[in-house]
Parts: sequence; C-alpha cells; structure tokens
Amino acid sequence: MAQHGRLTRRYPAQRVMLALSAAFAALLMVVVVPTSAWGSTPSTITVNTDSTASFWSGTVNSSDPLIPYIPACATAPCDHVLLKVNVPDSTWTTHTGGIQVAVRFTQAPFFDSLGLYVYKNNTLIGSSNATVGTAQAVLIPPVNGSVNGNYQIYAAAQTAYGNGAPSPHIVYEGLARVQYDPPAQPPRQLLPDFQALPQPEVTFGPPSEIFGDPVPAGSSCFQSELDAGASRCLRFGQLVANHSEGTVDLRFDVPSGFVPHDGDTVPVRQRIYNSTGGYTEQPAGNVVWHGVHQHWHFQDYTQSKLWAVDANGTPVGTAPVATGSKNGFCVASTDIDPSYWGQAGLGPASYPAPDCLQPFASSGGYDHFKQGLPTGWTDTYDWFLPDQYINVAGVPDGRYLLATTVDPTGRLVEANTTNNCTAVYVLLSGMTTANPQAQLQSGSPPCPQ
Repeated sequence: MAQHGRLTRRYPAQRVMLALSAAFAALLMVVVVPTSAWGSTPSTITVNTDSTASFWSGTVNSSDPLIPYIPACATAPCDHVLLKVNVPDSTWTTHTGGIQVAVRFTQAPFFDSLGLYVYKNNTLIGSSNATVGTAQAVLIPPVNGSVNGNYQIYAAAQTAYGNGAPSPHIVYEGLARVQYDPPAQPPRQLLPDFQALPQPEVTFGPPSEIFGDPVPAGSSCFQSELDAGASRCLRFGQLVANHSEGTVDLRFDVPSGFVPHDGDTVPVRQRIYNSTGGYTEQPAGNVVWHGVHQHWHFQDYTQSKLWAVDANGTPVGTAPVATGSKNGFCVASTDIDPSYWGQAGLGPASYPAPDCLQPFASSGGYDHFKQGLPTGWTDTYDWFLPDQYINVAGVPDGRYLLATTVDPTGRLVEANTTNNCTAVYVLLSGMTTANPQAQLQSGSPPCPQ
C-alpha cells in the first residue's frame, strides 16, 4: 500500500533536533534495552526434549507499550515470550530439522493478523508474517550443531488489506518443539496428500465487495458470478489440507513485463522433493489470470456438487442437482490443521498469503512464482470470497448433500487419492422467496461414487 508523506519547512535548530532524534532511534536498534523498560517480564517456556511440545497462550493488546528496538514492535503492540532451548547436541548428529515455533489465533474481524518474529542475541533469525490466515510458523535450524540458548519471541499485531488498526485484543496460542525433517531412508519421493475437510458453513450471505467485485443489492452473488450465468448463489467455505510428509509445491514463470488478460493461462510444474535431497518436476496443468481479481489462480483446484438425498441421507439419481465450476485457488498456507497443532511433522509457513500473488524472484527475462501447502497446513477459502458458490436457481426446498473434491481432474501426484472428497448435509428452505436459508445438518456422509 502506498505511503503518503508531507513535506514541511524546518529551521536549522529543528533540523538539529531531527538529526539527534534519528541518531537516537538508530542507537535503539542496536543497544539492548531491558525488557522492564517497555513492559512486564515476559513469560518463559522451555524445550529440553525432542518428544513433547511446550505451549503458551497470550494476548496482544492495543494498549501494550511499543518496543522501539524491535522493528515490528516499534509501530504496533507485541506480546513477548522468552524461549529457553536445552536439548542434547547429539540430537543433530542423526537428524536434520530444528526448533519449530508457531502461533495460531482467531481473527476478529477477519483481517486481523499476527506477525511472528524470533530473535537470538539481538539478531532476527526467523519470521513469519503472512497477512492472510490464522497462523504463523518458523523453523530455527541448528548453527554449528546446536540450537541451544535463549530466544526472544514476539507476536506483533498487524492488519491486512489496509485496515486502519488491529482489534483491541488479539488472543493467540503458541508452541515450541523439536521438529525433525523426514528421514532420508528409505530413499523415496516425499509426496503430499491432499485432504478435503468438511465445509465449515453454508449461507446465502450476502458477501461484500472485494477485489473490486461488487455485490448487487439483494443478491447472494458477486457481479462476476452473475456475469458467469449464476442467479442464486449458495455460498460455502472450502478447506484443503496436506496430510503427508511431502510439501505441495507449484511453480510457474511469466515473462517479465507481460500484461495478462482475463482467462490467460500459464503452465504449472509440480515440484516433488526427494528424501535424499534434490527434486523432480512434472507438468501440473495451468494457472489462469482472473481479470476481476487481478491475480493468478491454480486452475481447477476444487469442484463442488449438490446432490439430492432420500430419507436416509443416501444420494439419489445419477447426477447432482447442481454443479459448481472447477475453482481455482491462489494456493497458500493460511491455517494450521487442528489435528497437527503441537504434533511432529508440521512444516513452516513456507507459502504465505498473499505472497502467492507476487513473484518471489526474477531472472532470465521471467518472473518466477510459487504456490503451495506444507505438511499440516490448510488452505482456506471463506464463503465471502468470489467463486465460493454453486448456482442453485430452481433447486427446491429440501435436504441435500454438498460434496467437494480436491484435484478433480487428477493432475497432481500425491500419496493417497481416496480422501480427496468431503461431504456434508445441507438443508435449504425458502427457495421460492427473496430470503432463502441454508443450514448445515449433522452427519458425515460419504462422497457419492
């Protein structure tokens, strides 16, 4: 976001004071200032074994004092935790990995966020500050065969998409633990495993304008969805998890200076890492340029279908009553899967959002992009985002089964494809009125075959 300044005239004396202030600010960046000067003594957590995680909870309050010598905390409030690590150095003669530090939090409102910053000896050694999502994680690798010592952890309030200020109180949980990389033996490809998680909500909204995509009054559809032929949009969130030892890693290259148009596509490669080092790549379809949203989506990532069911909840008929378009995602690590919280195997937040929208490097006349999903993370697309819908115009009141499949065309290599679909029961009512209703129903039905 652009920063707007204002030029003012200053007399010589004022310039002197300004220079002194700048020098003092620079000094604060390198001089260790006692914690007590800026707030209460931080909580202390300890990691001294490789078998269990250490947890803490905290709150970042808007009234917390700023910490001038920590850049992220000089302009925003932070919560501060002391981490003491004392594990045998012999740990790293037989394993690779490091110390994992992670936080997760509840966003209220949606665009609240926390940045995670880890320091040792007054030096920043790790950070995770994605501005979309509910979690951050970093991995601290051994240096000269050891990870032991004292670390300063800061959880910094931050906002996304231009919100004026964070919420007055952001409550979060944190953890630290020894984290090992997958063992090298036996030699193998480290494959990901997509898992579709149950839809967390269904609704007729309405959503609010985002990415410059308006919502006409009285509609549950974005204008771009209406333009695509929808007229009554049943909206729902989608969650895609990675439950395997391999990372989802998608790469594509765009000529530098290229100005894409709506619908333009670029080939994608799936990068598959090997347990003994190195990687291979294979074609994985395309990304497509969404003109309304002004960024690349990995094409045909998920697809949802609505099925009629009988009194027992069993799908009836040979085809769904409504089918959604194959959705594209800007694939990113937005949330930690609850089943991985505190467990071994959770990867760092290597593919943050919205970094997936921008190139991470440029060379040879190309901009290089990557998207992906580490082990133990989910990529969440909420119901109020564009394209999270099925057009249910003409669908009558009743109970239905909503099924969502990840990678419906089978372009990606993964360890297991039997868990790529998830389903929930949905009750639709008022479908002939101007105020239709949708509710999730109990039960965990299997996906239609």
